Amino acid sequence: MPLPVPPPLGYPVPYSRHAVSVQLPTWQDMCGMAQGEPRVKRVQRIGYPRSFLQKDVQALIDTAVEIFGTAKESCLIFPSFSHAAACGAFIRSHISSPESINGEYSVRAVDFPRGAASRPQSCSNHVLICTAQSMNVRLFAVFFPTEFRSTAIKFWRLTGTGISSRLAEDLLTSNTFTKNVFLPLVTDANPFRKACVEDAADIIKCRIANLLGRTLPSNSSKNFVDAADVYLYPSGMSAIYHCNQLLNTWRGTQSIVFGFPYELTLKLVETFGTSCKFFGFGTPDELQELEQFLEIEAENGRSIQAIWCECPSNPLLRTVDLDRIRQLADQFNFPVVVDETIGTFANVDLLQVADVIVTSLTKSFSGYLDVMAGSIALNPSSRFYKPFKKALDSSYRNELYAADAIQLECNSRDFLARAGKMNETAATLVSHLETFISNPESALTKIYYPSQCWSVANYQARMRPSTPEFYPGYGCLFTLDFADVEAATVFFDTLDVHKGPSLGGNLTLAQPYVQTVFFREKDWAAQFGLRETIVRVSVGLEDAGELLATFDKAVRKARKSTALNM
Repeated sequence: MPLPVPPPLGYPVPYSRHAVSVQLPTWQDMCGMAQGEPRVKRVQRIGYPRSFLQKDVQALIDTAVEIFGTAKESCLIFPSFSHAAACGAFIRSHISSPESINGEYSVRAVDFPRGAASRPQSCSNHVLICTAQSMNVRLFAVFFPTEFRSTAIKFWRLTGTGISSRLAEDLLTSNTFTKNVFLPLVTDANPFRKACVEDAADIIKCRIANLLGRTLPSNSSKNFVDAADVYLYPSGMSAIYHCNQLLNTWRGTQSIVFGFPYELTLKLVETFGTSCKFFGFGTPDELQELEQFLEIEAENGRSIQAIWCECPSNPLLRTVDLDRIRQLADQFNFPVVVDETIGTFANVDLLQVADVIVTSLTKSFSGYLDVMAGSIALNPSSRFYKPFKKALDSSYRNELYAADAIQLECNSRDFLARAGKMNETAATLVSHLETFISNPESALTKIYYPSQCWSVANYQARMRPSTPEFYPGYGCLFTLDFADVEAATVFFDTLDVHKGPSLGGNLTLAQPYVQTVFFREKDWAAQFGLRETIVRVSVGLEDAGELLATFDKAVRKARKSTALNM
């Protein structure tokens, strides 16, 4: 019997840019942050957790190095031995003389005893109570020469397998490391498989399963996703990493990424795999190229491992023809993996086309910008369900920290209510901003949004039917393009909303996407239509009228700037 889904809590606090006293970063600040400029690093207090080591994570690392390391060593800490060892192997594979660190590289177990930390939890009257004090926590630190730290951080960022800041904060209440041992390769103790963790995790998995099947008719020929078909991970990239590892173990051949995805997804598939073929536009013409490519591969006896897509894509919000991709996958016998993070469980139904659905639960599902998590959901109607299910069940370890699971469970209770509000506000903003594009004097030249793209029919084919509890929409994310960098800069600096990466949060976020994500690869990104003049916007729960006035002011300011230079 599935666990009941708690009713939505509604919006617990009013969301406003002015609710928090904060100095907003400028366009140049954001560019400087991405490029690691000293002037920005000196004042930066927070950043995206996989790219910026949060202060408690860094403090735990510093403590481990102080006690167990040397003056020439650094380390990263992971919840499992396998991830720490993989990080060490990654470092060795990316240096010219791996033998130079023989004898210096090591993975060590670090134990925190029962009662080492506690975190009282009180989200509501019926939330599960679980604290770190009920657990013996064993973590795994990989030590390496400090000169290879940037390579280690690349692994941390790509795979999303490191410890969470909430865990680090809890453990820092005790400075006692009780063990310091070198471990045999077979050791992989897991501190998180406790009843208190599984209780919260089970509710989340049931919630996701219910959302995936929410609009399927009871007489549907498709099998309903069960909670046991959902696997939780400590971040969205960790879910993608483990999905890719599953596919590598299962088939170990070439992967395909179709359509321009979240940049780290492409890099991960390219880095941790045999090879990857990239179709960066996802257009009908590229679908024909894909079919021709698959025919050639089949004629030469080569199997495709999987095709990866997003619904819709990040940051240009395009949706590839997933029905046609499903047909090709059936014809050439490979699975389809779809990331629905932007479309969300609320708006899109991918069970008709995807064998595996991956999601960053950090984004809209959580919404409150205070916890990271990810999920893999297997489609029980897939021809690949049995081998994938068997492989995951035999290898899966729940590494989502107890307090993170509890926070995520609490946050996601009002997911549908928040998704509906974001849909409505984003659509309202896009509709208003479109009026500027028709004005030849406007600096705003284009809006990317699922309803405005050439691929709108592909997105609509995936939209769920309306129900009394929810009216599906086009999501919270849109991207604005401006005439030139100067106009984009004026718009961004004038725009009075929070600035930074991530999406799906309850607070509106704006990001100069190419400037911060592809600052070393601008020419490459431009080949696929990503200009350095774009600003990506994730709409939150603020008052729609307030946001309209805010965006209107910023666009008009950019227009005046352009006009003055003509």
